[in-house]
Amino acid sequence: MGLEHGGNVSAAVKKFGTPRDQWIDMSTGVSPFSWPVPPVPSTVWRDLPDCDGQLERSAASCYGCPAEAVLAVPGSQYALQHLPALLSPGRVAMPRRGYAEHRQAWAAAGHELVDYADTACLEALALDGSVDHVVLINPNNPTGDMLSAGQIAALAECVDHAGGHLVVDEAFVDVHEGSSVASLCPQPGLVVFRSIGKFFGLAGMRLGFMLAVPSLCRALEASMPPWLVSHPARWVGARALSDRAWQAAQRERLRCEARQWSLALAEALPELPLVNATLFFTVTGRGDFCSALSVGLAQRAVLVRRFDPVDGQGMVRFGLPPTEVRDAVLDRIRESVEEYTCAIC
Repeated sequence: MGLEHGGNVSAAVKKFGTPRDQWIDMSTGVSPFSWPVPPVPSTVWRDLPDCDGQLERSAASCYGCPAEAVLAVPGSQYALQHLPALLSPGRVAMPRRGYAEHRQAWAAAGHELVDYADTACLEALALDGSVDHVVLINPNNPTGDMLSAGQIAALAECVDHAGGHLVVDEAFVDVHEGSSVASLCPQPGLVVFRSIGKFFGLAGMRLGFMLAVPSLCRALEASMPPWLVSHPARWVGARALSDRAWQAAQRERLRCEARQWSLALAEALPELPLVNATLFFTVTGRGDFCSALSVGLAQRAVLVRRFDPVDGQGMVRFGLPPTEVRDAVLDRIRESVEEYTCAIC
């Protein structure tokens, strides 16, 4: 569809002409079930952000690491864009498929990118010293590939021994607690990005964290203008991160909804490989089919994410829909598939 990121409904409205209020946006991996934000005190809106450390302490407690290893940023996007310039230029192992902003940020900072297709390739690059730094998206967006915490810990030790950094993007890991390595921070050479937007359903707040050795956190902090993380984001974030009962219930709800949606997608798109990553679902197929499916759905006011083909294979990523629109989305998927089938017959 030519849209660089998910969530750009305005661009879809302009391209396809359907009024905004008729769109079902499934182009992001943001949970449709948000943490219930309580009334925000008027002083939070009126006063400049008070960086009293409450947000960082809440994040540290939630992620299982010391507060000095936590830097709050206006969305993990900020950290992934600015971190590469703080690290010594070198060769960087980059997933062949993955969130493209990583690739752009490292290239812009003067690093040389070395693609890897799978875990075996990544481990080989790290073990033989072919790269200086490693970028790992866990789980990978959009492929859903995931390494265990043990695998990542071994990889981090290997990269650090060579004097480099392992950067782990954990934007979608909250549902998969056992795969996070946040609690290892501040281990030398390890950098972890965490996001409030996806799991908590609070993407509009623009809040995330970089977990790393304190010196690296302070280096990134020095590049940030004052009050970059808003007072409402700090206030809401501290409370959401401390609400463990809601987090446990959210995990169970998302897993249940994901199972049902995965089964429904598999029925609507039979014979296509399907990845269930809980907050997003990716199907793989021929490039022309994936293109036609994404356009067909957009013509029916359903916005999804299409990824360019690799070796002829394209990908379409679906978010997790609110329960009340699930049947409508499935009907439009079937209509789009039928339209494509008729067109090639």
